Amino acid sequence: MTARRPEGGAPGPGAASQRAELRQRPDATGPPAAATKSRHDLPAVSGHQDALDGLRAIAAFAVLVVHVGGQTGFEYSGTPASWAVSRGDIGVPIFFALSGLLLFRPWARAILQGTQAPQVGPYLWRRALRILPAYWAVVLIALPTLDTAHVGSPWTWAQYLFLLQIYNPHPWWPGTGATGLAQMWSLSVEVSFYLALPLIAAALGWLANRAGGDVNLRAKRLLAGIAGLAASSVAFIVVIFHPEPQFWLGETLPRMTAWFAAGMTIAVITVWAQAEPGREGPVRRFCWTVGFSSGACWIIAGLIFAIACTPITGPEGIGIPDVWSTEMKTALYTVVAGVVVASAAFQPPRPTRLSGLLGNRVMRFLGRISYGVFLWQFIVIYAFFNALHLKDGFHGGSYSAVQIIGILIAIALLTAAVSTVGYFCIERPAQRLYRLALRQRQGRHAQHMSARNTATPLAHGAVTAATPAAQTAQTAQTDSGGSSSFV
Repeated sequence: MTARRPEGGAPGPGAASQRAELRQRPDATGPPAAATKSRHDLPAVSGHQDALDGLRAIAAFAVLVVHVGGQTGFEYSGTPASWAVSRGDIGVPIFFALSGLLLFRPWARAILQGTQAPQVGPYLWRRALRILPAYWAVVLIALPTLDTAHVGSPWTWAQYLFLLQIYNPHPWWPGTGATGLAQMWSLSVEVSFYLALPLIAAALGWLANRAGGDVNLRAKRLLAGIAGLAASSVAFIVVIFHPEPQFWLGETLPRMTAWFAAGMTIAVITVWAQAEPGREGPVRRFCWTVGFSSGACWIIAGLIFAIACTPITGPEGIGIPDVWSTEMKTALYTVVAGVVVASAAFQPPRPTRLSGLLGNRVMRFLGRISYGVFLWQFIVIYAFFNALHLKDGFHGGSYSAVQIIGILIAIALLTAAVSTVGYFCIERPAQRLYRLALRQRQGRHAQHMSARNTATPLAHGAVTAATPAAQTAQTAQTDSGGSSSFV
């Protein structure tokens, strides 16, 4: 029996509260109610976003899936499922897009909002402390135990300790790297981007600032420059194959610039939405639409990924077979990575379904250890196969679907466990070292400003005026140094 509506057409006493509840209810699809559209629904341009942790976790375990698939031989079995497994390297462009978004965003804010740009020295110092300690631990284990024939070569150690292996046109190892370190080629590309980013940002800033004070024109110039950066990948792929194939070039930064550019584009759009004049400009409406249509975004990404799981991007496995397949794979992966990263990055600060799925406690934890999952997975895979005396797919190993699933689950759990230990014993202490150095630097700065205040009565005004700038600089360093695909 339903309650009768009061006479006169007036809504019942609970209708207003129900409508308010509907407006506040987390939603990942469909536009927000007109009353809730405001600056508060715009995506963040600094700080931590929990939903991006979930993307890091997905990317790291996608890479693990493709490597387990190759080790068991399932990746080359020619079934629809094996094609999907063989494209687990989609995790790499997702990682790179996240780096482009999070590391370029402080520079985009400096160009469009006038904040202070990151200082290059502290930025590189923090990147080194974030990447190198855990990576060196893996190298110190993998080379002596899995590559004993070359452990006495100083050049081998130098290449891997300083991530120079991708620049060797005639390496002694087959495939993409030494045993246990085959995935590190992508880390070398990542570090190459770290080193190039200050120069790229300076060039893009020069291009944008020539537009004068109009923030819309500066943003458009930024996007045009980033589009040129992405287009350079297309041209470089041709260079890899002509006049004769130089496959080692396919593992360097120029071929994959488009994947970083996808994230940089998202960074510019999020900052532009905050700086755009007016209340509901086209850029803000675009961010609102994408943020509240994340379900549609993932469907689109899934359909494009399905196209990538066909011979149009080359045969099963990881490689760069020919110009056409490599161009198609690069383009399709760029779209997939850009769409899924944008769907998370454009989420409003308030709770949504997508942020609940990608930013829950489990996904946040897996995102924190995702760098370790990436680093340790091959050592765990080889240790698992050796401990159980299993043969890999290249030496007669053949496994049923149930066995492969069991192997994958076991290796994933072991990798997560090892990564957790590495995170708390290596990665977090290294991050604390940077924060300690940052506090000491801030303490010296405070002492200097205090001395100036004591020296002259006018210094108090100078200190007060300088404080916001110092805080802005600290925010820029924290945002640029502490957020990347591997954090």
